[in-house]
Amino acid sequence: MNKGKIVIFTVIMLFAAISVRSQIIETISARSQIIGSLQADRLGFLNTYQSGGRAASLGGAYTAVSNDAFALIYNPAGLTQIKKKELSFGIHYSTEDLSTNYDGHNFLLPNSSAGISHLTTVYPFPTYRGSLVLGFGVFKVADSDLEYFKSSYRADLNGTVTNTLNQTGNIYQYRFGAGVDISPRIAAGANLVVWDGSSGFVEDISFEHTTLDSFYVFSDDVSVNLDGLSMEIGLLFRLSKALRAGLKISTPAWLSYDGNAVEYYDGSYSDGAGWTTDPYYYYIEDEYTLPMKLRGGVSYRFRNLLLCADAEYCDYTQTEYNGKKLYVNRAGAVLEKTLDFSFGAEFTLPFYPAKLRAGYSYHPSRFIGMEELAYIEEPTPETINIKSNWSLFDVIKKRQLYSFGVGGLIDKVLKLDLTVSVGSFERETEYLTETVEFTKTSLSTSYRF
Repeated sequence: MNKGKIVIFTVIMLFAAISVRSQIIETISARSQIIGSLQADRLGFLNTYQSGGRAASLGGAYTAVSNDAFALIYNPAGLTQIKKKELSFGIHYSTEDLSTNYDGHNFLLPNSSAGISHLTTVYPFPTYRGSLVLGFGVFKVADSDLEYFKSSYRADLNGTVTNTLNQTGNIYQYRFGAGVDISPRIAAGANLVVWDGSSGFVEDISFEHTTLDSFYVFSDDVSVNLDGLSMEIGLLFRLSKALRAGLKISTPAWLSYDGNAVEYYDGSYSDGAGWTTDPYYYYIEDEYTLPMKLRGGVSYRFRNLLLCADAEYCDYTQTEYNGKKLYVNRAGAVLEKTLDFSFGAEFTLPFYPAKLRAGYSYHPSRFIGMEELAYIEEPTPETINIKSNWSLFDVIKKRQLYSFGVGGLIDKVLKLDLTVSVGSFERETEYLTETVEFTKTSLSTSYRF
């Protein structure tokens, strides 16, 4: 296993107990063993939800709807509902305000990102059973842009700890899909999903001892790429003219995470003498296997009202890192089983080609998490155990999103969808409380001809 592993969100260095350089070097070795898979939460590839203007405004409850290019995300069988060639394009603007309370010290860090959210094309071929539809799309499914800061005097360590982090990066999916009617009531579809992403971050962690008058700083500069592959199979059931059900099964996602990094470590002793270590260059080459997912949904249409609901289950405890399962303090898996669900409603205005939408979605944290120093114990052939001497994160407020949107049709061929989603999330450890409030605005347009 690589010696150089990526840092989790924040790390408390136990430099207060260090008095000689040999012990410091020993700590460096333990520090560099921090497991890279904990980056999964920070980079965002555990949370690739709510893409697309209309789908997002319905809270992501789109598995049984999926009658546009976003069937490539939610249910490839829904491609069969597209009867004309379609081009779709979208942009987004997101803000994420991160508030931290670290041992009584408050910090507020605003983060934002903007850019192209998707570009797709769909082409239908009529058949004697109904239709065969092919689609291709590029989707920006996650942002990993992050600025993080915390600093406080820690009485238990008799010193001041400061942690800064600046990270940039995005994750994209290239989706190749096909849907076909296999009967008047049943359609099937499949997607090939190619993952592509990049991220770079610089993290500094420092500790200043109060009584020993000594100072230590650790820096980590990392640049990595993410590549991967997964597949999806979807079914769409037309149970009646008004009622539909959808099902999507996602295979495990095989992800490769590699790049280059360099670590620096220096400081000063209590007598004022300085010291430093040579930069340590290392190569990151990690493999992830995310578990399969099962997603289902229903939709029912009244005259001018569409109601829809979705649920998705994934046993993230089965996630593998370099072929091994992940445990923390030998007590349980680092990642948890999750059940996401969402609801949406769409009202079509009478005598006017416009629709009003609202949605709600619930996305529990996949990551148990730890805020303090963590290191890898000697791994077994089947498992990797992450050791932390402090408490794990306790989720105070679970991740929930509320969405609102409007859509309209112009000249029967051009469709515009605008969505605003707002949400929040809060968690804490013994010394740290983190609150995240986020807003995402999406504008999608599609042209059918």
